Formats: sequence, C-alpha cells, structure tokens
Amino acid sequence: MTDSNHTSQYHSSLPNLVTINVTAQAPLKLTSSNYLSWKLQFQTLFIGYDLQGFIDGTHPCPPQFINNDTSNTLNPAYHAWIRQDQLLLNALIGALHHSIIPFIACAKTSQQAWNILASTYATPSRGRIKQVKATFKSLTKGSLSISDFIHSVKARADELAMLGAPIDGEDITDKILEELGDEYKELVRAVQARDTSITFDELHEKLLMFEASLNSPPKVSSQFTPTANAAFNRPGYRSQNHFGRYTPPPSQQWTAPSHNSSRQQGHLHNQAPQYSPRLGPRPYLGYCQVCGLQGHTAKRCPSFKFIPQKAVPSNGSTSTTSWQPQFHLLPHTLSAAP
Repeated sequence: MTDSNHTSQYHSSLPNLVTINVTAQAPLKLTSSNYLSWKLQFQTLFIGYDLQGFIDGTHPCPPQFINNDTSNTLNPAYHAWIRQDQLLLNALIGALHHSIIPFIACAKTSQQAWNILASTYATPSRGRIKQVKATFKSLTKGSLSISDFIHSVKARADELAMLGAPIDGEDITDKILEELGDEYKELVRAVQARDTSITFDELHEKLLMFEASLNSPPKVSSQFTPTANAAFNRPGYRSQNHFGRYTPPPSQQWTAPSHNSSRQQGHLHNQAPQYSPRLGPRPYLGYCQVCGLQGHTAKRCPSFKFIPQKAVPSNGSTSTTSWQPQFHLLPHTLSAAP
C-alpha cells in the first residue's frame, strides 16, 4: 500500500513534458552558412515553451536524491529534468545537417550541444571571419530570383556582423548592384545617380517591383489597324478600273507625243510608251483585248500605232498636222479574220 501511494505521488509531481515537432516547428536544418537563422527558430521555441533555462543554464539539473535524516529518497524532479532535457537534445540533433551531427556526438545535455554549435559557428575567430568574407565576395545572382539572392547577401552580412566584422551598407548595396544582369541596367543607373544612399529595404522593394515588371507578359493590342488605304496610296500601286483595265498612277501614266513633233510621230510606232523616270511599271498579268497576248493592255499593244492625216493648207497660216490613232492589226490577226 505504501509503494502504490509513493508511485502515485511521484507521477502527480511530474510536470508536463514538452516535445518539439522538428519537421513542423524547426524545418530549417543547420549548415555551415545559416547558423543565425537556425538559432533564431530554436530561440523562439525555447522562449515560447519556457525552456530557455535548459539552454542558458538558468535551470540546472536538480540533485538525483533528496537527503533526509533517515534515508536518501529519489528526487522526482531529477528524472523530469533529464527527460525534458533529452527531448530538447533530440530536437537539436534532428535539426542538424548530417555532416554536423558528429560535432555534438559527445554532448550529454542540450546545453552542451548548444554551446558546441555556438563556439563552432558564432565565435569571432579570424579564420571564421575570413571564410564568411570569402563566401560573401563569391555570391552571384545567376538564375536566382531577386528574393533568394537578396536573402543570401543579407545572411552573410548578418553573420559577419555577429562575428564582429560588420559590412558597411554601401558595400552591401554595391555588391547587389554588381551582380545584377543587363536587364537591370536602368534601375542600377537610377540608384547610382541618387544623392543619398538607398536603404537595404528600399533597394529590396524596388528590385522586386522591377523583377515583376520584367516577368509580366507584354500587352497585345486588340485594335484593328486598317492598311487598305496605305496600300492604295503607296507609290507604284497598280489599280484597275471597273472594266478590269490597268490604270497607272499619275507619275507613271503614258503621255501622247506633241503634235508639233513630226519627227517623233514618224517613229512613234517603233518606240515603247514613255513613263515617268521616277518609278518603273510593274509587270501586267492581264491579256490584251486586241492581240490576245499576256503582259499588256490594248492601249499599250505593239500593233497600236498613230497614223498622221494629210496636212490641209490654210490661207497664210502655218499648217499643222493633226493625227488620229488607228489600229494596225498584226499579221496573224488579219489572217484569222474571215
């Protein structure tokens, strides 16, 4: 009866143990380059669950036995503390990269593991500072998004600040601008032309907005642009009247020879029609109504010539030769006539 009462009193005196779901509550695993972020996620958990004393030593392990005058009694608080501390140590191990777990293999408590990690990644040693600085200088944007690139730069800058070697804000801005591609030239020039230095948060915001504008699809106009008038009005356009005949533009229209040039009249049937020298005529694909051949109209048919009429003298006036166009049929056309 005495043993059962002692057991019930022992279990009733135990506090509720806190377990941490590492996958959900501490998803970031510690690597050699993200100690600050990893530390932050655990500090918030320890403070929220009132477990910070296990890590900083303000809640040390109680004695294992309670000494009294008669005998040593097992201290229930000791077992409760051990159980809770091992749960915390297990959570820390679960949030480490597999390559870092050997560093804390000898740790017996969560405080020992915490201190080993802090001395390894947060101690301002000369070698550690040089390593982080080299990592900062080698950062490149490449195919990273603006957010990922900015976060990587900020993480290295914060790590150097924690190690006692902070980087000037201007140097951080210059590093970011240097790694941007040609598509960001407009923004880079605007930032460099400022009279005052831009803050990190403001630069981050402007880069995000500029990236969004680059990734947005181009606007497609739904309005119809008429081009018919431009086609009819452009130089050299071949138009046809309602009879299907070709009507050249004014600059290319054929002009009849002057009636005062008798020499030109004699040789007109041996010459090609005259066009303006500005633009040459385009090939005509229709058929002639006189000879039936393709490539010209009846107006420009080679069988069409001008036959001048006989001059009629007048009293005391200079005689002029009037002319009248007549058709001169080709031999094959005459032979085909009935």
